[in-house]
Amino acid sequence: MFDAGLYVFLLRLKSPATLVIGALGEHHFPAGWYMYTGSARKSLPQRVTRHWSLKTTRHWHIDHLTTALDSEPVGAVVVPIGAGISECDLNRRVGAMVAGQVPVQKFGASDCRAGCPAHLYFSGAPVSLLGLARVHELAGILMPGADFWQPDLQTLGRGDDPR
Repeated sequence: MFDAGLYVFLLRLKSPATLVIGALGEHHFPAGWYMYTGSARKSLPQRVTRHWSLKTTRHWHIDHLTTALDSEPVGAVVVPIGAGISECDLNRRVGAMVAGQVPVQKFGASDCRAGCPAHLYFSGAPVSLLGLARVHELAGILMPGADFWQPDLQTLGRGDDPR
């Protein structure tokens, strides 16, 4: 496992919620699947773990969504910092993969200089964590209560992978 990198946090909101997202104000979030792209210069596993743990302090925009009553963390796709991709490029790939809708402009991207509308995408259709890992060839997966896993996405599903 690497200490610094990028991540795409996947969560499911089981029922609609209206939330106040700091300075972004009050917004309605429909039930469905949310993908949040972020980065950590150090302590990547701890950052991701924080997103699916109970917390009393809301530091980032995503904290408001992860503490919603019916939010359910699925896991995170993680990419090492030296993988040759920026946070914004990863974010754009995720949006293209899932034909994602931007539920709140500037969510997670208030300091973005690359022109991203947000670093949060929404999908009404289910999103697979393993499918999302196809966003980058060096991607690994973190899930609540499980160890880090870096699948071989080239052979996965072909029948010759013994896992």
